[in-house]
Amino acid sequence: ILSDPESRSIFMFLLLNLSYMVVQVIYGYITNSLGLISDAIHMLFDCMALAIGLVAAVMSRWPSDKAFTFGYGRIEILSGFANGVFLMLISVSIFFEAIERLLYPPEMNTQRLLLVSFGGLVVNMLGILAFNGHHHHHGGSCSHSHSHDHNHDHSHSHSHSHSHSHHRSQNMQGVFLHVMADTLGSVGVIISTLLIQRFGWTGFDPIASLAIAGLIFASVIPLVRDSMRMLLLRLPDHSQAEVQRAVAQVIDEVEGITMPVKVQFWPITETQIMGIIHVAIDPNGNSAKD
Repeated sequence: ILSDPESRSIFMFLLLNLSYMVVQVIYGYITNSLGLISDAIHMLFDCMALAIGLVAAVMSRWPSDKAFTFGYGRIEILSGFANGVFLMLISVSIFFEAIERLLYPPEMNTQRLLLVSFGGLVVNMLGILAFNGHHHHHGGSCSHSHSHDHNHDHSHSHSHSHSHSHHRSQNMQGVFLHVMADTLGSVGVIISTLLIQRFGWTGFDPIASLAIAGLIFASVIPLVRDSMRMLLLRLPDHSQAEVQRAVAQVIDEVEGITMPVKVQFWPITETQIMGIIHVAIDPNGNSAKD
């Protein structure tokens, strides 16, 4: 874990989040602030997502075996989808509780709320700085193929193409979005506390909670959508052009291909795509491009 820069950043931020989450929960109950408690709940699920992501990242590096011939890479997709769904459920729960508190505003103690909220903002800013170094894109791709030709009057070749696209991982993107949402949530708590101290109306706290719930829900939509598509073996939009180039490369390299009969590609992991191309082979070696 500590040897890899990405996993090391996640691990250190996980420890920092866990420590400060405890502080937020304690002071949230002391000050009776739903905004602070909801932010702590979001941080708890962020910690769970980070922990599961670490476990999944370790398992994804396990070699393939007889049971998992494609390896364990897709466990990261599964964990991302599960964490996203749970975060959506939590945001809905916070939304309804905030509506109740908006209708029946409780008494609150804001003496220590600002200090804790500012501390949460500092923690999240550290997270942004830690993960912003991994918020980048590596261009380039590679593909390789092999085919098996059977010499019959109407023969077929099965060409297997593996395409790799190097870009910022879905896991790191999800972590970055969560940290950004946490940062905005801390800002919301600070603003609501200042407004409560200025005007004396505690309804600003559930309003901030509504904003935090919306940020939680919105931040996980891309993660849930993309992971669901990958679980359904849908090609990512940014990979479709690369797949077309890989198919064209196979057709150019293999002699005697008259036309592709069937093309199937699917994502194995966030950065690896595998495909099978069924083609018709001319026994005389003539190809479609001839």
